[in-house]
Amino acid sequence: MHDDKQGRKMNIDLDSWEAGYADGQYGRSPQCAIGLDQVSYLSGFCHGRARRAQSRTKSPSLLRSLVQRAGALR
Repeated sequence: MHDDKQGRKMNIDLDSWEAGYADGQYGRSPQCAIGLDQVSYLSGFCHGRARRAQSRTKSPSLLRSLVQRAGALR
């Protein structure tokens, strides 16, 4: 269940959301399969795409900080 700003609830189908998330995260185009809930799928897709963009922009700095920490431990 997901609450919106006005306190109303919306059911999210987990299988559909996870399928959309995977497609978004791996850079695939959105293709909601028959039998999946379209709203749940697209919600997952948007989250997956955002995660993909976030990991692309933050990975180099995260990698640099890990390398710096490893060097400081030596």
